[in-house]
Amino acid sequence: MVRRNRARSSSLFLMELIIAILFFSASSAVCVQFFVKSHLMSNDSNALNHAVNECAGAAEIIDTADSIEDSVNMMKRLYPNGSYPEVQTDMKAADIEIYYNDSFEACISQDAAFILTLHMELNGQMVTADMQMSSSDSGANIYELPAKHHIARRTGYEER
Repeated sequence: MVRRNRARSSSLFLMELIIAILFFSASSAVCVQFFVKSHLMSNDSNALNHAVNECAGAAEIIDTADSIEDSVNMMKRLYPNGSYPEVQTDMKAADIEIYYNDSFEACISQDAAFILTLHMELNGQMVTADMQMSSSDSGANIYELPAKHHIARRTGYEER
């Protein structure tokens, strides 16, 4: 009789052990999902932060320029690997693309993970710029920034 009780108690212990293992494996699967989700949210937040900074920097360049030609020339000096239109006098519009790698460093178009697209138009003395940072592989829009800049008319002694 003693042997039967041992068999029953050992099978009960084995069943308890199996249930505990199943509980911990299920809870670890849930925890792994939380960690993966937080990692993806962190990557998205990092990309958004860089996109905001790069768009704000481009808006500052447009804000300091006296014309669309000046804006394009400044962008060419700062981001030489971008895609630019031919610079002409009295430009009324320009489309620019600047390419960034995974670390948000300016790069060539073949290595691009992100693309900053700028469209500038001149209406009278007002430059309107629409900036959009997007992912190059999925094409998903990360951030958009519209900007306007009034070009002041300068007299001869106010030249920069």
